Amino acid sequence: MKAHQKVYKITSIFLQYPQKEWYDFLPEIKSEIATIENPTANAYLTSFMYYLESTPFDQLCERYVKTFDFHGITTLYLTYNVFKDSRERGEALVKLRQLVTDSNLETETEELPDYLPMILEFLSAAEDKYVQRMLKLHAKSILKLDQDLVENDSDYHFLLKATIEISNEMMRNAKVS
Repeated sequence: MKAHQKVYKITSIFLQYPQKEWYDFLPEIKSEIATIENPTANAYLTSFMYYLESTPFDQLCERYVKTFDFHGITTLYLTYNVFKDSRERGEALVKLRQLVTDSNLETETEELPDYLPMILEFLSAAEDKYVQRMLKLHAKSILKLDQDLVENDSDYHFLLKATIEISNEMMRNAKVS
């Protein structure tokens, strides 16, 4: 698994509602993080692991809800921040669904295709050309989400920063090749 795939997979997991089972897999996840050669992405993920390990589970759940539930600080539905519930959002969702279909990757979720954990899961498995297309579609929304999280002193910003760092690295490498 490439570094960007690891980062996307890890962040896709931890941007979902907290699960007690996570704690069973933390040693393996920390070992995977240690293999990520991008020092910035590695540091951000390590910081989030510290937050996860040092925060009681009930507080994790409470903070997640206050941060991401529909009327929380922000939302994980990337097109919502741009279009709200307009017809343009519906068109953007159709385009996203088509991109996933074009990649021949199946999604087994009832979430809308702009749900960031689902997008990150897709990015962890898709061919580079589809990763690049998805990143181009959502780069600004991901940056805005990160900004909102930083402004509200949310530890979830570490996950977004790792995602942004590895995405920028991937896009730079794509321009070179």
